[in-house]
Amino acid sequence: MKEIPEKYRNDLAIIRDTVNQINKDFNLEGFELKLSEIEQNTFDDLKIQLAPVIDQLFNKDKQEFNNLLYRVDIPEKDFRKLLKENQNKFSEDLSEMIIRREFQKVLTKRFFSG
Repeated sequence: MKEIPEKYRNDLAIIRDTVNQINKDFNLEGFELKLSEIEQNTFDDLKIQLAPVIDQLFNKDKQEFNNLLYRVDIPEKDFRKLLKENQNKFSEDLSEMIIRREFQKVLTKRFFSG
């Protein structure tokens, strides 16, 4: 997986927008991702919060899980590859992939919004 550029990784405004984008795309009742108070641990904290939600959806509601992948725009081939290669860390790795994709969306919006 491609690494998030360091100059953006700790930019709280971009991270805050990423959290908002994740909450929007997840659109799950009772779920709201929270931004870490500790700036240096924000990215890892987001992964820790997302992993159990991913795991629960994958195991209990395949339709909602597939809808989520579509809304976030995770290509099915990437998801299948991840599932095949990393079954032990599947939820964590998919959480990271989702965060990276949402991060890209935020950066793209910022770039094109002038």
